[in-house]
Amino acid sequence: MKQKIIWLQILQGWSMLLVVIGHVTLTGIFKNPATPVSATVESIIYSFHMPLFMFISGFLFYHTKISRNLAYKDVVIDKLKRLGSPYLFFTLFTFAVKLAFAPFMKRPVELSANQFIDSFLYPGSNPLSEMWFVATLFIIMLAYPLLRYMITSPFKIGVLLLGSLALNLFFPTGIELLCLSNVAYMLIFFCAGILFCRFGWQRYFAGTPALVVWILLFAGLTLVPHCPKLLLSLSGIGFSVALALNLEPVAPRLFSSFRDYTFQIFLLGIFPQIAIRILYAHLPHHELIYWGLYLASIVVGVYLPVLIARVIQRFPSTLVRRCFGL
Repeated sequence: MKQKIIWLQILQGWSMLLVVIGHVTLTGIFKNPATPVSATVESIIYSFHMPLFMFISGFLFYHTKISRNLAYKDVVIDKLKRLGSPYLFFTLFTFAVKLAFAPFMKRPVELSANQFIDSFLYPGSNPLSEMWFVATLFIIMLAYPLLRYMITSPFKIGVLLLGSLALNLFFPTGIELLCLSNVAYMLIFFCAGILFCRFGWQRYFAGTPALVVWILLFAGLTLVPHCPKLLLSLSGIGFSVALALNLEPVAPRLFSSFRDYTFQIFLLGIFPQIAIRILYAHLPHHELIYWGLYLASIVVGVYLPVLIARVIQRFPSTLVRRCFGL
């Protein structure tokens, strides 16, 4: 098994922390408009955090699959186990939770075969809305033979990048069947991760000068009105990679308390955060209460899934562990 890459682990922890913070959303749902500070933080995070996840996934896909030249069948079976099993389990689990707490749900569900089938054909309608990313990632990974072939020469790489750029910019939005619009939009970030790993481009992102450049670029583009989403996403990814690489020498264990459980946090973290949203809806609107629950939402969103994952790891059943992405 290949040795873990410390800066990449830091990057995974950073990206997961961004997701959890982005999911706090105490206000704007039940009674109060979002505060300017939290709304700005959320806007910045949403400008690049899911493309960053896709970039990391592409990097790992090359590192663990393409570089080892695995057979297509083995890759598909592995991804069905690692992504398909949690997808099915958490779809069923979220159906049950939303039916039980229907009055509090922003997106209620109905118990019907059609809605269950739609949760797979149209992953954006899944009762656990985060599953769109899992479905998108799986569909992109099904292109393993093509991706492996397209990185074998400079010409093919150029075609791959131009093609994925065209899909990102010009593919119609709103095609929810099998997340096709999301697949088209996210492919370029996945390919960027593959090429980053393939050619070892991290050497261009290490060092203080590189970090300063990426910080200034990302901050500058964030302040540009109506900046193209692609530029914001790529600059956010560049900033995050440079940050992780520069943190590795001084804080190699940063985020070590949860960075090995990012998938479990992604799957489970939203549930305690929703509980805190419901709690906030029944409390007086006060600045101290708001920020106290804001921080509490981050803590439980990160560490309750870690606790659950560590308990599940002790289960002797492989199927149970697989349902939780372990």
